[in-house]
Amino acid sequence: MHCAVLSYHLAMLTRRQLALLALAQPFAAWSQGADLVAALEKADGPEALAWVDAHTAEARALIEALPDYAQRYKDTLAAVSSRDNIQFVRARRDHLYNVYSGASQPHGIWRRTTLDEYRKDRPSWQVLLDLDKLARDEMRAWSLAEYHVSPNGERALVFLSPGGADNVELREFDLASRQFVSAGFRAPLAKMWVDWHGNDELLIASDFGPGTLTRSGYPMTIRRWKRGTALVEAAELLRGEPADMSMLIDSESPDDAPPVALVGRRVSFFQFKHQLLQGDALTPVELPIDADTWLVRDWIALRLRSDFDDGRTRHPAGSVLVTPVATATQSERRFHALLSTAPRQRLLRCERVRDGFAIAWSDNLQPRLSFQRWTGEGFERSEVKLPDSGVVTIRADQSAKNNQVWLTTQSPLVPQTFGLLDAAAPQPWAPIKRQPALFDATGLRAERFEARSADGTLIPYTVLAPASLAPDGNAPTLLYGYGGFGLAVELEYQRMAGLDWLRYGGVYVMAHIRGGGEFGNEWYEAAKGLRRQAAFDDFIAIAEDLAARRITRAARLGIYGASNGGALVSAVLVQRPELFGAAVARVPLTDMLDFTRFSAGPSWIEEYGDPAVAADRAVLAKWSPYQNLRAGVAYPPTLFIGNRNDDRVHPAHARRMVARMRALGHTQSWLYEESSGGHLGRATPQLLATREALLHTFLMGMLRRDAKVLAAG
Repeated sequence: MHCAVLSYHLAMLTRRQLALLALAQPFAAWSQGADLVAALEKADGPEALAWVDAHTAEARALIEALPDYAQRYKDTLAAVSSRDNIQFVRARRDHLYNVYSGASQPHGIWRRTTLDEYRKDRPSWQVLLDLDKLARDEMRAWSLAEYHVSPNGERALVFLSPGGADNVELREFDLASRQFVSAGFRAPLAKMWVDWHGNDELLIASDFGPGTLTRSGYPMTIRRWKRGTALVEAAELLRGEPADMSMLIDSESPDDAPPVALVGRRVSFFQFKHQLLQGDALTPVELPIDADTWLVRDWIALRLRSDFDDGRTRHPAGSVLVTPVATATQSERRFHALLSTAPRQRLLRCERVRDGFAIAWSDNLQPRLSFQRWTGEGFERSEVKLPDSGVVTIRADQSAKNNQVWLTTQSPLVPQTFGLLDAAAPQPWAPIKRQPALFDATGLRAERFEARSADGTLIPYTVLAPASLAPDGNAPTLLYGYGGFGLAVELEYQRMAGLDWLRYGGVYVMAHIRGGGEFGNEWYEAAKGLRRQAAFDDFIAIAEDLAARRITRAARLGIYGASNGGALVSAVLVQRPELFGAAVARVPLTDMLDFTRFSAGPSWIEEYGDPAVAADRAVLAKWSPYQNLRAGVAYPPTLFIGNRNDDRVHPAHARRMVARMRALGHTQSWLYEESSGGHLGRATPQLLATREALLHTFLMGMLRRDAKVLAAG
């Protein structure tokens, strides 16, 4: 408790907050010994919870005493709960479905309406399931993780999550009576994949007891579960291997044909072995093992991660191919190319519509849309004009009926628009819904720059800042990054950054570093596995470039990332602490020499490398944040945010990082652990508003701190 920045704010603490801070005192003397490390690895262990609760109270007391926390929380909760927000829908048969949550309905309501009603400013909704009432009745903090409406539209599979965890409970729901089906399909809490296979049968991968989970903790078997039978009686369809990541299920049940399914083993995060289920016949489908593959009505679609020779044509990595289901297992099958990407291009979405496919793709972060009409022999391509936008999303959920797609457009400073577009005969687009602005973007601009990374590669980044920003290096700036798993930092509407950062005079920066998917598979592969340092170098290069351009300087630069982005932030603050004024790492991976011991850790070996392999371990040891912490180094003030019921990234990563930093004398490190919300931390609007207010208040407070007072510490 000798941190100067903490004592600087003590005068602003209430008596209640001081009492909470005092809870941490009995634990101040705990060392970073084996006993503490082992205790913190038990998510709900009493010793761990006592330690975590004390540190969480300390962090919360500090942050709530900083300027504008209460206002940020109030405004964020109001914004995410507003009934004026676009209520995005999914169409099934004659209804549009939606899940809404608000300040007075935190767990949410599942509801539906019609298209005609949805076009109105204030549509009338039929409430199907009140999650808050269900939570009260069953004394369980349920949230609706997912729902699958049956092919005939009469029933649905409802997946209930306790507090936002990945584990879910399955129940069948009757849409007419709006009740759970008493003798319907029901499966206990587990990580599971389930799909309808007709109206009276499910394909289900779940925890069926000993010997049915992979090393990663995911399902290792698929069963066919027929209506009227017990789950334990369901026949096993397919079994994977313990070293696999999980199983996969993708079933289609057309009105005019028997159901068909693409099932298989997810051997690793990006490797798959598929089989086609038709009737009772299960037939292997020879497809590139590393291709993203999915079933879409009467076609199998693939996005290639490496070059593929189909016997007629050599298709480059990044291409999107389709082949008819009817001939997919035959030697005379034919693959049709819907999209062949050039450097810096990538697929966004590929959607089946009645007469072909709608393809959304990105060219150097600029969205494009094309329609591919099926002629009976091949595809004819036409381009679809899009409104100006940073990114577009499409979804077709009535593909047997029409050529319409649900189109969403947005950019960092321009809110979303949402509506139907006929991809085959596009007219000037008239969106059905427009998102109200959640912050005033007047005077702000989005501008892209490039930084030169350690190996000479130019790394783009997007800056949101006042057009009149003075180049004096004084702007409090927040740099956000992810850089992994091929996931892009998209040019989406920045509602949280706008509400909680830009509105308070900050500059917001989005890093498009390698390891992400912004510019296709090569961009991702450049920082994958043993090449991970490239992502850190890219992020560091952007930080240095921001200072060189006088947009900000080290003392005014904060960094934030979550999950893999939390690993990124943890790594760079350890490698180059002098570049940053503050950091927040949420649900991070920090111990890369031990990550395979926790939760879903083994599933990420393909992404990071295997610490059990000597060559991989040597590389991981060079950047693993936990092992590279040192005494006597001036690390920036850092907040680690964990989640107690995160069953994807274990909370021990954040806990142990803070414990080790404190043991090494780094008192400007804090832990805030959410007690619910799971890995995504979005179970309720209150949970989201609390977290966003906490992290942005912490960063702004640290970046605008009194440098003289901190220097005294």
